[in-house]
Amino acid sequence: MSINVTPIPRLIDLAAPAFTLGTANAAGSAATAVASDSTLLAFDAVAVDAITFGQTGSVGTATVAPRRDHVHAMEAETPTVAATQAEMEAAASNTVFVTPGRDNFHPGVAKGWVRFNGTGTLAINVEHNASNVTDAGTAGQYDVLWDTDFSSVYYPWVAFCGGPLHASDGIDAAPTAGKAEITTFNDSDAAADSDRVYAIAFGTQD
Repeated sequence: MSINVTPIPRLIDLAAPAFTLGTANAAGSAATAVASDSTLLAFDAVAVDAITFGQTGSVGTATVAPRRDHVHAMEAETPTVAATQAEMEAAASNTVFVTPGRDNFHPGVAKGWVRFNGTGTLAINVEHNASNVTDAGTAGQYDVLWDTDFSSVYYPWVAFCGGPLHASDGIDAAPTAGKAEITTFNDSDAAADSDRVYAIAFGTQD
């Protein structure tokens, strides 16, 4: 019986690690050794992708991983400034955002509206900026008092009514900044109370 002994070399050439991070295990072919205190390339100094609104996700192709404490940059919130009353009234800016307390200054937003029963004791069903409706003293005539006055008497508004005997409606021709006068009519074009009266107004307010 014979024994073959391979002599152990006195010196071992150590190569730099060349391990590659990947998505599957694979056997290597290099017949070189690496030291136990070698440094493996696992991370790089490339900044991670910034997140933007609506961006598409990607699995990526990099062969190194981001550090655990990495931070993604984030697209700045736009806009960051609330619209002023003047900007809302101008209705032109696309660089400011609207808050609930100022949307009423936009010219395209109704500044006041109401639905009330005009028969007997007046009863307001729903309203915005019109918590007071009074009987003008004559059948079919009402005053809608705006909680916040308009900037002038030149504001557009409309009123209409419903009910089996109130198919037509009328609008008084002389509103004021704080009041709109309404007259409702029956089928014979005579002023008469309506159980369903509606009014809505647009314009600017102080």
